[in-house]
Amino acid sequence: MVPPPGVPVGSLVAAGKVALGFQQLSELMNLEGIAVLGPLPAAIQTLTVFSGGICSASSRPDEARALLQFMASAQVIDMKRQHGMEPPR
Repeated sequence: MVPPPGVPVGSLVAAGKVALGFQQLSELMNLEGIAVLGPLPAAIQTLTVFSGGICSASSRPDEARALLQFMASAQVIDMKRQHGMEPPR
């Protein structure tokens, strides 16, 4: 079963509509009725890598660069982990 657009897989699991579902940890961990027991084994995980860039026509490239640098900094490692994400290795 593929959930309808905008319906988190975890909400279907929590409601008992499906017995098993897979969704990104950051999207599952705060859903009511879901208890995250741990990650999938590394051999079967699919990692999502987020990236950012600055448009060449940006009117504020310095501010955009500062934001990207902050998001990649050590200052936000704990925040990323609190939200189910891992910093780059």
